[in-house]
Amino acid sequence: MTRLTIAEAQSRVSHMLTHDVVEDLRAVEYETPPLADAPSATPLTELRRAEVTFSHAPCSPDCLYRIAAFGDALLMRLQLNVRRFVAIYQVPVTDPIDSNTIAPHFERWAIGAGHAGWTIGWRDGADPWNHDLRVVETYCYAMLPEDFLDEPLTQLYWRTDLLQMTRAFMLEARRMGIRLSAPDTV
Repeated sequence: MTRLTIAEAQSRVSHMLTHDVVEDLRAVEYETPPLADAPSATPLTELRRAEVTFSHAPCSPDCLYRIAAFGDALLMRLQLNVRRFVAIYQVPVTDPIDSNTIAPHFERWAIGAGHAGWTIGWRDGADPWNHDLRVVETYCYAMLPEDFLDEPLTQLYWRTDLLQMTRAFMLEARRMGIRLSAPDTV
């Protein structure tokens, strides 16, 4: 195992949060190639439909993403503290809806995320920028191997799983009629 300096680790974390994950999340929604008897020649990068914007302070271990896909937009905060991922999905709600109401609708999604290695939790909160907006936050925790920042295949697994988990979350919300964005933010 390579011993990284703090600066190298911070640089790799920032690159992953602002480049690798952003590029991955652009594939949350993509155009499916037609059925054929051979693989499509069109790369995924040309089929992506999701729009991703983000906010990240250099050297911080977290990034806020707005993922616009499937006619809606999801706010997700991702924290990477070298050996642990925490993805937080934020869903705006109004009374009487709360985390106890929303969580059962995502049970199937949570089982799949758990099989991949994520631990899921739910809590009620308020949007940090608009205290009048109530939200349900879905916390997804995953412990990473000690050498995560040095292992491209391990990074690919977790990045791909984050993409699939986010895609599945958005599709499940759509299926259940749960809006992921505040009424005037799509």
